[in-house]
Amino acid sequence: MEVEMTNEQATRRYFTVLVPATIMFLGSSLAVKLLDEAGVLPLPGLYAVAVIPIVAMLVPFWAHWRYMSEIDEFLRSVQLKAMFAGLALVMSLASSWGYLEFYAGAPELSVFWLNPIYWIAYAVAAAALTLRYGAP
Repeated sequence: MEVEMTNEQATRRYFTVLVPATIMFLGSSLAVKLLDEAGVLPLPGLYAVAVIPIVAMLVPFWAHWRYMSEIDEFLRSVQLKAMFAGLALVMSLASSWGYLEFYAGAPELSVFWLNPIYWIAYAVAAAALTLRYGAP
């Protein structure tokens, strides 16, 4: 049996997962970088430790999936448009930069940056759409 949840409750629940996962992602990413630079772990150990930020990076996607199932149709529409804007920016940036790398000799852009670029673009789009449509 599924319990109905208000948009406010769903948002609070979403952020109680998102914020700790983001802190864990940032902290564990920094820790892996420092361990790598210090040379204290052999390569297999670095691979094992690098799993921590990878898992922490996936948690917000799961939390967002759950959030989308808990909010009303109007807010879901705003969220989908914001997600599409973030995805469109990431895909356009990755493809455009790829062409510049291939044909113009541009420096490589690490795919590492695509995840934070997506979340920043999504957040900006969500805020703009919320202001535009007057979403709660």
